[in-house]
Amino acid sequence: MLMATLQVKRVPDDLYDAAKARAASEGISLSEYVIRTIERHLSFPSRREWLEEVATARGGLTHIDTRKYLDDAKDEIENG
Repeated sequence: MLMATLQVKRVPDDLYDAAKARAASEGISLSEYVIRTIERHLSFPSRREWLEEVATARGGLTHIDTRKYLDDAKDEIENG
């Protein structure tokens, strides 16, 4: 499968070092760690998308699975 290449410039040294250390502690490459982090972040709706969903929801937030978002956030905090 053909995949794109993403180059990120001007990453602060402390952020780079922290990401590299986290990847090493998980036994994965820095590239894999960054990809997993981006995937996790993109699994949530953007603030704009969430606000639009709330604005159009019938009967308030009852159809939004808030438990899922809370569980996902808890998992992210616990597992990095």
